[in-house]
Amino acid sequence: MLRQQDGDLVLCGDLEYKRLSFMDDTTEAAVLSGAKTTKKVDAGWQALWFLLHLAAVYLTVHFWSAWLAGWTRDRVLPFLQMPTTSSSDFEFVFSHLFAFSFVPAFLVALGIARFRTKVAQFVWIVPTVILAYKLITFSSPPTSVLFQGQSSSAFHQYFGGDFLIPEYHDWHEFWEIVASNPDMTRGLAQHTFTAPFYAGLGYSLAAWICVRTQLHRKLNEAIRTWEDSRFAHRE
Repeated sequence: MLRQQDGDLVLCGDLEYKRLSFMDDTTEAAVLSGAKTTKKVDAGWQALWFLLHLAAVYLTVHFWSAWLAGWTRDRVLPFLQMPTTSSSDFEFVFSHLFAFSFVPAFLVALGIARFRTKVAQFVWIVPTVILAYKLITFSSPPTSVLFQGQSSSAFHQYFGGDFLIPEYHDWHEFWEIVASNPDMTRGLAQHTFTAPFYAGLGYSLAAWICVRTQLHRKLNEAIRTWEDSRFAHRE
């Protein structure tokens, strides 16, 4: 469309349309670029939180499982007057590895559920893949026929029980047991690969429950209410 102004013909309609179209395209490109950047940043944070949750699983197994087993054997069971048949701390923790891995990881996940719980639902994948690899690549040790028939299978190596491990009194005896007792080697393998699998299941289950029921918020509210009532009672 042409418009006459001061004796000159001025092109106005098409130029204005092209200018507005160019501005719209530029704005849309900027919005899309910003959206892509935001998605990349969010994906990076999700990956970081996933690694932190995964570290929490392995740290729980490394620090809490053995301590909780020892505390239960030395304090809780005598208090409840429930004798144990395990001859050593290692035999006790290896014989109850599921409980001392799954339960503490479940409780830890409940305690930190407000920190990116959605990605925590998938931490079980990593220890599961590692354990599956160990099961697939497991080869039985070259021992006697009797021992092979009893415990050469991969399932027994990483899930079997019936541990017979004596108590040690110094580090020399400890390393002797590690070197000579196949149950000790099998228990350490389960603590390294199977216990994180159990803990990952407990951790992810707690995260899944919190996402769908907001259980952690209800627990926080209950604790806050209890604390407020306690301080109000003191005043």
